[in-house]
Amino acid sequence: MSNRPFDVAVVGAGPAGSATAVHLARAGLRVVLVDRSIFPRDKPCAEYLNPAVGPLLHELGVLEEIEATRPARVRGFRIHAPGGREFQGDFVTRAADGRTIVETGLAVPRLRLDHALLQAARRAGAEIREGWRLGQVVRESPGGPARLVPASEGGTIRARLVVAADGVHSTIARRLGLHAPRRMRKIALVAHVRGIAGLGDYGEIHVAGRRYVGLAPLEPAGVGDLCNVAMVVDEGRDGQRVAGRAQDFLLEALETFPRLRGRLARATVTRPTLTASRLAVRARRLSADGVLLVGDAAGYYDPFTGEGIYRALRGARLASGVAVEALTKGDVGAGTLACYDRLHARVFGGKRTIEVVIQVAVQVPALMDRVAAVLGARKGMADTMLAVTGDLLPPSAVLRPGYLLRLLV
Repeated sequence: MSNRPFDVAVVGAGPAGSATAVHLARAGLRVVLVDRSIFPRDKPCAEYLNPAVGPLLHELGVLEEIEATRPARVRGFRIHAPGGREFQGDFVTRAADGRTIVETGLAVPRLRLDHALLQAARRAGAEIREGWRLGQVVRESPGGPARLVPASEGGTIRARLVVAADGVHSTIARRLGLHAPRRMRKIALVAHVRGIAGLGDYGEIHVAGRRYVGLAPLEPAGVGDLCNVAMVVDEGRDGQRVAGRAQDFLLEALETFPRLRGRLARATVTRPTLTASRLAVRARRLSADGVLLVGDAAGYYDPFTGEGIYRALRGARLASGVAVEALTKGDVGAGTLACYDRLHARVFGGKRTIEVVIQVAVQVPALMDRVAAVLGARKGMADTMLAVTGDLLPPSAVLRPGYLLRLLV
């Protein structure tokens, strides 16, 4: 085996890491992609892909493979507020000539999606090492390659640039001091469930008691009723009740949502409940000497708007562009890589603002009820909100003063 260092070592083979590896390998770079898991494997995730994800999957060469499995197509969402108000938004936009364009999202299990993206990275020429757990990262010399040392077996890896795609609890970001915890601490509980009555081709989000739960159908309407159930609760208030009994807690808590009562008599869990804690984290920087953060490692706030996969794939494209340019110039220093931070803020900053606003509404029931009442009476505004959360329209479409005034006054 060659002793020459890899151009890039990507740590974490979720959507962000695998997509980054695809782009970099296609650019002719020598890439290694490592993950502590053996694929295929499950992950706690809402498993909903917003409409803007389709073109990115096509670009990566996996869209046809995903569509061949006949995933559920999600036309929009029905949002149920604590006081009983609700609204429905569809994924529609307007063409320049005034035509209405109808879009759909997809619901795809991570077991299937992540494996498809990993195989795309392999086909692109990346070297794949599964079951490889990172122990430490050591810089050989200022400006020199990094050494990635495994926690057990697996062989040390040398690389000119390291891409941290190892999730919200990123080992690399934490050890480099790039992460800062947020005051908001959430736990996500995710299960596959059959038998919930009344499912269709819309996703659902139910808000009550400062908790919320999302339902994403995993089978097309009329074919089956398997759905992903993803609940987000406050760690401080519910953490002890979740510990050691996540599935029981999930089933009990579902009954506390008014519009789910009476729909759960035949519900059965088909995949054990998975959990993720300490969800919210802020990245102080997204780059350092020889390091880029992508996906959830680049910061995570709240999954309500459901664009995590889009952010992972779009962020991978941004990071790979910066990486190729830096490696071509022979400079992967913090100053050169800092342009990634600016690009990332420009592309995703508006959505972060929307996430914060929505989280405030979730925590203030009267405000959530008010928003639901307005959007329930104004379908065009509801569709605009869904188009923004689905990354079909820019965040400015709902952050502009006129929209906010009609929403809150």
